Amino acid sequence: PVSTTKMLSQAILLTLSLIAAIGAAVAAETSCSPSSSLPSKIQTSNVPTIRLANGVEMPAVAAGSCFHDCSKTDANPSGIASNPNFFGFLPEKTYRSLTLALEMGYTHIDTALVYRSQKQIGAVLAAQFMSGALRREDVFVTSKLFHGEMSGLTRRGSTLPLDDMTPEEVADAIEGQFELILEELGVGYVDLMLLHWPAIMNSKSEGNAARRLAAWKVLEDMYERGQARAIGVSNFSEHHLEQLMKDGARILPMVNQIEASVYKQWDDIKAYCESRGISLMAYSPLGLGKESLLTDPVVKSIAETKGVAPSQVALRYLIQKGYAVLPMSSSGERLRLNLDLFGFELSEEEMKRLEPLAKSKDEGIGLPSPYDMS
Repeated sequence: PVSTTKMLSQAILLTLSLIAAIGAAVAAETSCSPSSSLPSKIQTSNVPTIRLANGVEMPAVAAGSCFHDCSKTDANPSGIASNPNFFGFLPEKTYRSLTLALEMGYTHIDTALVYRSQKQIGAVLAAQFMSGALRREDVFVTSKLFHGEMSGLTRRGSTLPLDDMTPEEVADAIEGQFELILEELGVGYVDLMLLHWPAIMNSKSEGNAARRLAAWKVLEDMYERGQARAIGVSNFSEHHLEQLMKDGARILPMVNQIEASVYKQWDDIKAYCESRGISLMAYSPLGLGKESLLTDPVVKSIAETKGVAPSQVALRYLIQKGYAVLPMSSSGERLRLNLDLFGFELSEEEMKRLEPLAKSKDEGIGLPSPYDMS
């Protein structure tokens, strides 16, 4: 009887120990899995997509990340009171801006090596991926490389002394930049990779075409290896695109990202791209020029009629012209407005009222014309 009682007690203790162990394992599993105490999966927005030539669907609105303060001149300080001599990029603004954008349902992120914002984007995405709020497939990441030097603004590494480089040196450098972009973003592939400019700004170098082709062939290779789901260009004229294909490119660029707004249009570039099935993205869609298109009487009048903000009219105009748009803001309210573009539509008459503004104003943000580079 004593031994039987002892055996029974041991069995009860063993059972209790097993129950405790199972309970601990369940608790540990629960703490490592998404639950009601962790952020729920972000509800992505109803933003329509643009189907690229290879079938990839690109969201029509992107969150920009080119934060900078370039207001300093010899006569005026920068916009940073504590650092009046500053002139350059401000990637630290990306943390808050992108976090807000993702929470609001943005799924398309636009960046570039030269913006210095990719590590910040990678950190924000890592937090979302770790929490289970987003998966890699939920976001569309666009980046850019092949940017020439800009004295006083950029640093060696994110830009290249293109006029002094051979095509072979360019190819080697672009491979390195591509790998660096993936490392900084913390992803295995990008959804869209672009050549940022056709050459150093305003360069007339005879070697520009050969350097472009060398860089493009690297993108073709990365595309075929799955390192990019789509590839394209930025700031290319129709002549650059035509020459690229004539010189030996195997894959037609799927996207051309150009400056476009109510006040700025490149009609010939747009017409050429549309004729070849090259999708268009508009950067600086709200302008940053000397005149504010957001206070334009025509834009404001239409906005009042529609019951929306002037910025929404300006962006909707571009959407209806076939562009994907990439506005940028660190303001939660402006981010919301920039995404809320699909609950109204501009009439044909309203589009016609806005159409002449680009010809009468021709107001850009001050970057060189794509036609100023050979």
